[in-house]
Amino acid sequence: MPEQPESLQPTLKKKCPDCPPLVVPRRGYTPTRPSCIDCVEKHLGAALVLLTETREGYAYRLRAIGHLFEAEDESQEWPEFHAAIRAARKAYQADGTLPDWDTLATCAHERRTALANEAPADPTTVS
Repeated sequence: MPEQPESLQPTLKKKCPDCPPLVVPRRGYTPTRPSCIDCVEKHLGAALVLLTETREGYAYRLRAIGHLFEAEDESQEWPEFHAAIRAARKAYQADGTLPDWDTLATCAHERRTALANEAPADPTTVS
């Protein structure tokens, strides 16, 4: 068995290259971190894989809950999407109800589309 370190030291998380640089207050609410649709999708995807594997007997329940929480945390700027992820996490924690992945995927797609429409035009692109 590998030797355990005397104390565990948390490390800084690797910053997503697509995340905005600052947390900007929006509508009187300041999220605790910038919202990033790429990170939300990454965490939802990881939770989906882990919850699928828990049905096959693997003990990934806590990891899956952690990924759902991270997706929830990364989506704070989008209240409806945030609430849907939170409700899915809480239902799974309370009674094992699996998230409605189709609904969450639709929310993610709608958010990604809205963000693409909000993005400034790329001046290097020629029409």
